[in-house]
Amino acid sequence: MLYVLLILVVPVIVYGVFELNSLTKDEQELERIYERQLESVLFTINEHLQDKVSEVTTPLENWQSIVSAFESLKQYQFFRALYVEGIGNDYEQLASNRDHLSTIQFASQAKALVRDNAALISRLVRYKESSGFSKVEKGDENITRYAEDLDYFFLVIGTEGNYRVCLYFFNSVEFIEQTLVSKFQELAREDFILRCRKVNGGTLVYSTSLDMGGSVKSEPLDLLDNYTVEIARAGGTIADAVFKRKNQNLLALGLLLVVMLIGVLLVFRNTQKEMQLAQQKADFVSNVSHEIRTPLALINMFAETLSMDRVKSEEKKKEYYEIISKEVSRLLNLTNRILSFSKIEANKRIFDKADVNLNYLVNDVVNMYSYHLESNGFELEKEISEEQLVISADSEAIQEVLVNLIDNAMKYSDSERYIKIETGGDDNRVFVSVTDHGIGIPKDQQEKLFDKFYRVSTGDVHDTKGSGLGLTIVKHIIEAHEGTIDVKSTPGKGSTFRLNFKRIEHNG
Repeated sequence: MLYVLLILVVPVIVYGVFELNSLTKDEQELERIYERQLESVLFTINEHLQDKVSEVTTPLENWQSIVSAFESLKQYQFFRALYVEGIGNDYEQLASNRDHLSTIQFASQAKALVRDNAALISRLVRYKESSGFSKVEKGDENITRYAEDLDYFFLVIGTEGNYRVCLYFFNSVEFIEQTLVSKFQELAREDFILRCRKVNGGTLVYSTSLDMGGSVKSEPLDLLDNYTVEIARAGGTIADAVFKRKNQNLLALGLLLVVMLIGVLLVFRNTQKEMQLAQQKADFVSNVSHEIRTPLALINMFAETLSMDRVKSEEKKKEYYEIISKEVSRLLNLTNRILSFSKIEANKRIFDKADVNLNYLVNDVVNMYSYHLESNGFELEKEISEEQLVISADSEAIQEVLVNLIDNAMKYSDSERYIKIETGGDDNRVFVSVTDHGIGIPKDQQEKLFDKFYRVSTGDVHDTKGSGLGLTIVKHIIEAHEGTIDVKSTPGKGSTFRLNFKRIEHNG
């Protein structure tokens, strides 16, 4: 048993250790893949942001007049104002869709921003001259007008000798909501959690989920560096996922191990039962062979003696004839018992039930067995109820049960040879019991009494003759009659077998 357990359990444990080590390596690889995914997502967001900035500033590059540019820009809800100033000339224009920004004071503020960012504007001019394209740069600090924070882009347009610097004023929160939110949702789906917040103060602008959780990676937006994009894996970190997978694998391996152990135990138990059954069958064959051989030897011996006319006394001849008759009855009973068990095993035993008085059946058996009991020195006590104990039963089958019980009582009685047969009942049930003062049955063996081939262990199995089928037949017959069997036994004091049947109402 131990070797079988080791053969089955050790491979499972080795596989479990290997699987857990593999998960650790997988975790490291997944971490690297996950980092690359996060970087790719953040790069995509910044690329999308640059595309959107280019989209909203394109009307300025195709400059015809501030009026035409303004008409193109005001379609964007986040747009607030456009200030244009000539480089090296006195050109200056302001256009806005907000009254509080269409003022001389705001124009002066914009002019001051141009003056303060002269170095930045010079770089944009050089880039324009060298590449022929306009480059967008964000101002370092936002400005506040009427409690609204405004961000702005610098852009140089025009041709050589006629360059103009443009300040594009906009609400950055609305810009993010209107240009980046849809991209956040597209990238996040069910795999990531994305959110955008302001660097100063940490004000949350947008998030694809309320619960960020896990390991968070963040990066500032390229053209809006006062805002950061934060990204995390939905459902926790890779370590959390691997830990969960480890637990699942351990649980699965544990369940597999338990199932295998249960399987081994069941196989071991069934094997033990089969071995016990095989041993019981071997004992059965041995006992039956012994029971057949003994009466046959006696019959042969006495028949040969009588046939050779060696016995002259008539009294002796009569004794020999009685012995032969007795042994033939033993053989007949054994044969009937084996045939009855064979029919039970094949489910071919059929019972012809009819209403019958249990007292009549008991009296018939007692009358049949009284001589046999007396000749073997048994005291028989009857306590038969005066009531009509009517049951639905096959008379021959019930008599077979009683014969088996009386035969067992005789076999397992030593010096005190006493048997009591009692009948009785109440309104619903009737009973018949057989009591002896024999060797008794230990408590731990009483549950096995009705198993086929089982015999109470008393040393040598041949000490008490029997096939081990009698009580199996008794149980089958009683259950077929919807009855029950109660056993009370004390080792050294005797046993009582009580058969209970359903009572049938009988008139007359």
